[in-house]
Amino acid sequence: MCLFYDGHRLEYVLQLHICSIRKDFLARKVGICYGKHIFFQGQFLPENPICLSFMSLLIRNFCALKRAQQFCIIKGEQLKNKKEKQKKLQWHPAFCSALRLELLEDAENLEFTDEFQLTEKPLQIDCTVVKVKKNCRIKNEIGKIFRTHNIFEYKSPMDELNIDTFYKAVAYACLYKVLPKHVNEIPAEEITITLIRDRKPVKLLQKLSSDGYECRKETAGIYYVSGVMFPVQIIASSELDMDLHVQLKALTDNLDEPLMWKYLQEVSVFTEREKNFADVVLQVIVNSNMEKVQKWKGSEQTMCEALRVLMADELNEERVEGQREGQIRAYASLVQDGIIPVETGAEKAGMSVDDFTKEMKQAGYVIPAV
Repeated sequence: MCLFYDGHRLEYVLQLHICSIRKDFLARKVGICYGKHIFFQGQFLPENPICLSFMSLLIRNFCALKRAQQFCIIKGEQLKNKKEKQKKLQWHPAFCSALRLELLEDAENLEFTDEFQLTEKPLQIDCTVVKVKKNCRIKNEIGKIFRTHNIFEYKSPMDELNIDTFYKAVAYACLYKVLPKHVNEIPAEEITITLIRDRKPVKLLQKLSSDGYECRKETAGIYYVSGVMFPVQIIASSELDMDLHVQLKALTDNLDEPLMWKYLQEVSVFTEREKNFADVVLQVIVNSNMEKVQKWKGSEQTMCEALRVLMADELNEERVEGQREGQIRAYASLVQDGIIPVETGAEKAGMSVDDFTKEMKQAGYVIPAV
């Protein structure tokens, strides 16, 4: 149905289900509406109350629909821009770093490989974790399912974890099994699959259940899938216990302040090597939650010792600048007291004589007369 109002064509397609109006009227194309009259096929239709009420309803609904469409277009563009920005963030390297920190307690028994290459062409697993000591027990509950070879497939908050992802991970596991040169060098029973995403993949779990697989919740955020050729666990990191799994739980674009606080507390006691991994994670966390983090930076609670980890680069620059200024003042004091000549002071400060004397004067020091 093409509707015209005040001489303007309104592109509005409807399916009408009003029994009180004749079917032949519903099948027609409505013409132009002037005030209370409808101009149709070269003539004005009679002022039928039903028709007029119906036309008025159409016009009002059309205007509302157009506003809704414009709103949806604007919101759609905003969401598209947000998704494009999120895709630029390096979520996968951050995940691999977070996984190392997550399993830090068992690090001596595990060997990590990022982006494990399955074939000569681009086909790679996000991360593999190999138990160096076969019979060792992994303390972290994520590693409860571990065998010798453990394959991880990670999806960022902007990516979907669906049934195709599931079968792709199974296919990767099969390729990984046949990769060595010797037959059955990696037994199938020594391989596990872990799929991980921020939010719980409800549709995937429903699909797996309807396909005959048994899905059960092992613990908060960890779901086991039985009936596959390999042991499979699906992890919803947002559901994980914050005290036990802050590294993976913090890897989100929906960060809250208590979680950030907990993460910074844990990072603050890391060794230098561990902090290198944490830096990769922190960059993604901060950039994907920039508005929140900027607000927290200025809050009374988070301007504390833990937040210094977040602002380490800024504070380090300030510290270096402070040290530099202190050195200049020390040499300026020696020059003012006549202990060393101004030329020596400038040389020690790594400055020209003109710049050094200028700094001295600005700081209130007196240059002795020669």
